[in-house]
Amino acid sequence: MSPPARDDFRPPATRPLVEIDLDALCANFRTLAAASAGATPAAVVKCDGYGLGAAPVAQALAIQEKCRTFFVAYPHEGARLRAALARCAPHATIYVFNGPHEETLAAFDAHRLIPVVNSLEQARLWARARPGAPAALHADTGMNRLGAPAYELDDIAALDGLSVVLVLSHLACSSDPPHEMNPRQRALFEKAAARFPGAARSLAASSGALLPASYHFELTRLGVGLYGVSPLDIPDGRIAPVARLTAPVIQLRNVAAGESVGYARAHVFDAPRRLATLALGYGDGLPRIIGDRGAAFLGGARCPIVGRVSMDLAVLDVTEAPEPVRLGDRAELFGPRLPIEETAAACMTIGYELLTSLGGRVPRRYLWRAAPAGWRAPDDEGM
Repeated sequence: MSPPARDDFRPPATRPLVEIDLDALCANFRTLAAASAGATPAAVVKCDGYGLGAAPVAQALAIQEKCRTFFVAYPHEGARLRAALARCAPHATIYVFNGPHEETLAAFDAHRLIPVVNSLEQARLWARARPGAPAALHADTGMNRLGAPAYELDDIAALDGLSVVLVLSHLACSSDPPHEMNPRQRALFEKAAARFPGAARSLAASSGALLPASYHFELTRLGVGLYGVSPLDIPDGRIAPVARLTAPVIQLRNVAAGESVGYARAHVFDAPRRLATLALGYGDGLPRIIGDRGAAFLGGARCPIVGRVSMDLAVLDVTEAPEPVRLGDRAELFGPRLPIEETAAACMTIGYELLTSLGGRVPRRYLWRAAPAGWRAPDDEGM
């Protein structure tokens, strides 16, 4: 497999790092595709591939898994994706969730993008500006966030010049399989899609792909599950970890009982302790709230994060670590030894947010079958 990014960059050992296992990414694609066999699996690579790099993610899926359908949120994401796939999947289908606007029409032409129209207004715009050009339609079935409400669907179906090739909707509660909202939305979706005979249908994202076959229809949109986050919001052995966030120990110290750590004296020690300072803070995407709530894996054990996380630094209590902790050792904030769902829970959030919040100054290192497969340098390289 060709390197997905440059291979001439080496970050300083004093920097945090996220390693991205493209082999695990592809394995998750196969797992979710097998769970929804009969539907065409598409990959959602919006928000720069959930923070991990849309280009290397899409290239890996296109080359290794023959994925040919992708979703992004904005036309500029679609433009970059089209360029990234120019050699390995030049005819890939790229849908844009947020739909067309007057100022973005040219981008849809230039980069061969298909809009997802989300309202009667957008449908009228596309039908008037690009009559006969393919479009997808997002029919809202109860999420009340984005998508055409039911009372607009008849008018959309009657538009001259609108060629709907795909009807989609989004499940609000698919991470909770027995939730009564799931069958209710499925029924509303079937009714909505029936207005557009001949169009393919897509209701399930990653969590929906794990629901029974009646939710899969012709196409599934695989998102967070590809990136190693359980779509059920709790660790799921079917989903392999993809991203591993580590940070180096840059200082070690002993503190006495009665001393504190970090801002506001938020954590006061009641006994002597051994502390390790990490080069990682909220400026890199580690949520401030994790202080005194979460942990990192270091020295052969989970070591608590103590005190308040600052912009560039976090501190671990390594007193009970069974193995010696030395300068330069790397602590794992999430990855194979510390599930991202657990770290997210300690931050009172979800794995999606941890991945998409990874800062631009954190280098991305790509792996394929445990071997290096390229880098993406941080935004501040050369400064």
